[in-house]
Amino acid sequence: MAVNAMNDLIAHFWEGSPEDGHITRTWGGYHYSPLPNERGALWERATLYFAMDNLHQLTGDPDLARRLSAEWHHVKSLYPAEKLQAVGEDSGTNWACDDAGWSALFYLAAYRATGDPDALADAKGVVNNAYARWLDNELGGGMWYADEKHVVNYDSISRRKSLYQIAIVLTSLHLYEITHEKAFLDPAMNCYDWMESHLLRPDGLYWCDYNSDGPLGASRPNDIHEAGSVSFLGGNMGMGAAHAILYRLTADKKYRQRALRTATALRTGLLVNSNGIFIDDRDAWANGTFAGDWVREVLALPGIVFEDRVVLQKTARAIYTKARTPDGYYGPCWDGVANGQKCPWTNSWAQQIMTSANAVNIIIAGAVAGSK
Repeated sequence: MAVNAMNDLIAHFWEGSPEDGHITRTWGGYHYSPLPNERGALWERATLYFAMDNLHQLTGDPDLARRLSAEWHHVKSLYPAEKLQAVGEDSGTNWACDDAGWSALFYLAAYRATGDPDALADAKGVVNNAYARWLDNELGGGMWYADEKHVVNYDSISRRKSLYQIAIVLTSLHLYEITHEKAFLDPAMNCYDWMESHLLRPDGLYWCDYNSDGPLGASRPNDIHEAGSVSFLGGNMGMGAAHAILYRLTADKKYRQRALRTATALRTGLLVNSNGIFIDDRDAWANGTFAGDWVREVLALPGIVFEDRVVLQKTARAIYTKARTPDGYYGPCWDGVANGQKCPWTNSWAQQIMTSANAVNIIIAGAVAGSK
């Protein structure tokens, strides 16, 4: 299923040969002409790169290795390093904390695939710039989701700090593993500790957003459903991976216990529907981002139970059998239909690169879970 799903994505979103081609340039998830920016959106292509990297880590497929290398060198030809590393409202690439996080993970995956020191330098650069711009001591620490101007103009939500910073944190922890530089560990721990103390819910899940009034949605904690949620499936998987990495780095058992707590909360809580399938709750463009890390880091821990794998594998099968369109796109209603009236998502469609790539990343994670 994973290989077939990847072949679907490549058929729709890859141009040229494996050696010299690249991911299709998109804006808002679609390829059309002319795009608002002729280079397309950097973070959108990253979502497909994550899926290719996840499957390559499982299979070692040389075709995927060639595509990973070709895409990275294509991106380097499109953007100078200062643009790849830029963050903020006027960056043109990494407008908010989540965009910067997807780019950081992209560069780190490119470094893993190619060994190119430029990819490592770009990962360091965007992480450092994100910390410099959005990390402060207000609200007790952590990173702002975006510049105040960006939030007011585009998000219609008060300025906030968010679980989305987990992408920067995970990249930073991996950079510490690679470089042993505390400059990547210390701010990562600031953000991690802030999320653990401010976003952790009594049920073991994490709130997604937090402002001066506290968690957004605190008065409606059970408001977790497809196309809307006060939590964030992807962010919960990301926090689980962070717990597991910290356990590996420190051997402190509290981090393993936190990872097991997160696994139990995901398996038994509001992010699973009555059929035992994960809900694509808040962000169909990002919910599958950390699925590979979830399997490799969390589901490999002592204390993980068989059922923790089952929920992921059931979700993968549901996506493949129910959420695939006849022409090979993958929709956001994982246990329902690919698109249409019966799917509550109105701004995320199977034909968008981000929606399909995140759904397929869950399928691939299910295959990884089955290989362990």
